[in-house]
Amino acid sequence: MTRRLLDRFPALDPAGINASELAAIIFDEGASIDHLLAFFAEELQMTGRRIGGIVHLPDDSEPPSREVTVADLLAGDSWQRPRVPLAPVEIAATTRRIRMAIEAQADLAFIPRFGAVEIAGGGHADAFGTLAAFGLPVLTAVRREDVEAWLRFTGGIGTLLACRLRVVRAWWQETDRRRQKMLARMETESGNVVPLLPTFG
Repeated sequence: MTRRLLDRFPALDPAGINASELAAIIFDEGASIDHLLAFFAEELQMTGRRIGGIVHLPDDSEPPSREVTVADLLAGDSWQRPRVPLAPVEIAATTRRIRMAIEAQADLAFIPRFGAVEIAGGGHADAFGTLAAFGLPVLTAVRREDVEAWLRFTGGIGTLLACRLRVVRAWWQETDRRRQKMLARMETESGNVVPLLPTFG
């Protein structure tokens, strides 16, 4: 059974997690989810937003390649890996890249999938909790058949999005507007207090 996010991170206060900032795009088999995520990430970068995490770059080859190209949105580099479950050392490496979004104080972090590996408790499952603990908005993608597992994992916290660019844009505009107001209020209240940020080497 999928271990809930709040069980993995008992220090997380569910009341302190903004449901709109933990968003999952629900997609069906055959949908161009990689195109959507990669395009939206590039769109945000072009407007000057600082984004982190990783995405899978679209594969338009026929037949599909046996490898997937992974792009680090913060570092700006990319690499190829086989379309098979990652080894623990590879998971650790990509998880570190995702967590760098916290140190960089990114506006939004991308995690390409919540899938079978995460449902089993592996993959990037813990990255979701780490990002949520530091208050970073997260965007991921979940196959329609895995929605119930996602809801169990999040404990019902979060927002489900249709697989449409206009829907994702609308979600981000509302989330970002709310977040900017909150950050401005916190800055006013905290004065010159500088928060301590983690370092993920």
